[in-house]
Amino acid sequence: MAVTRILIIEDERQTVDELRDNLEFYGYETEVALAVPVGFSIVEERKMDLAVVGEEVHEVSGLDILKKLKELDPDIKVVMITSQRSKRHQASLLRSGAHGVLTQPLEKESSLKLIEGVVKTPLVPKKKKKKKASKKIRPKVKKKVKKEVTKKVKKKAKKR
Repeated sequence: MAVTRILIIEDERQTVDELRDNLEFYGYETEVALAVPVGFSIVEERKMDLAVVGEEVHEVSGLDILKKLKELDPDIKVVMITSQRSKRHQASLLRSGAHGVLTQPLEKESSLKLIEGVVKTPLVPKKKKKKKASKKIRPKVKKKVKKEVTKKVKKKAKKR
């Protein structure tokens, strides 16, 4: 069975150490990048299954890091670390492309459960959105045609 490879891009040393120790204890292989360029070079050189990214790493936005990681490897899954407990903020991170969100301070069990869930979840291609306008147009067209047909039938009936 292949070992899951996880990249941690975070500049807070204590967070990195806790997360790395916890993941390695459960059999994951980890790489650590305390600087953003190092993280990008790791992704370019090696296949990583998952990246755990701080919300801001040396003044670089976590969302910018997420975007660049997806450009380098569209198949990489990304979990964001945030100190904000707001559900709205966490939902915005998920809409931006994150596969999960960890809140600080990190709790060992919940962090591990979330990461295991993300690792096991297959990547699903994004579906194209259907145009809603076409659905609204058809009923109106049908009504117009029906009215015109009804008018023609009534005119023919009057002529008789």
